[in-house]
Amino acid sequence: MGFEKFDEAGSGRGRPAETDPMISIRKSGSIGVNQAAIDDHFADDDGAVMYYDGETNRVGIEPVEDKDADEGAYTVSKTDSGGTIAAQAFLERYDLLPDVTTQYSPEWDDEQDLITVDLDSPQKTYGSEPDEETDSE
Repeated sequence: MGFEKFDEAGSGRGRPAETDPMISIRKSGSIGVNQAAIDDHFADDDGAVMYYDGETNRVGIEPVEDKDADEGAYTVSKTDSGGTIAAQAFLERYDLLPDVTTQYSPEWDDEQDLITVDLDSPQKTYGSEPDEETDSE
């Protein structure tokens, strides 16, 4: 049997699984927002206010239209493939920097008007953990 051509690329109905909204907490100290999550939550908003609930171990992200209107807001830097929130200070403050980039499925909390990320329910991880022998610098 020879090669079989796959000709169904882009023909899926609705959103394929790989384009579901996702939020990644990166080991570099930023928060990645894929294009589906940008479309769902940040289409008209260029800022994000960060929250942490230590009791439930959840991150909350409040989309805000004008990041300059709230002194605690971070800029959501958008590209053609998603966005980034440079929230290293927030992640460090709550000791949330992961050893590997970790991806989560965000949920909208109607009661709080926040995008929520359950840190106890990661979807995927990327990269590798640092080698403990070389981290003694």
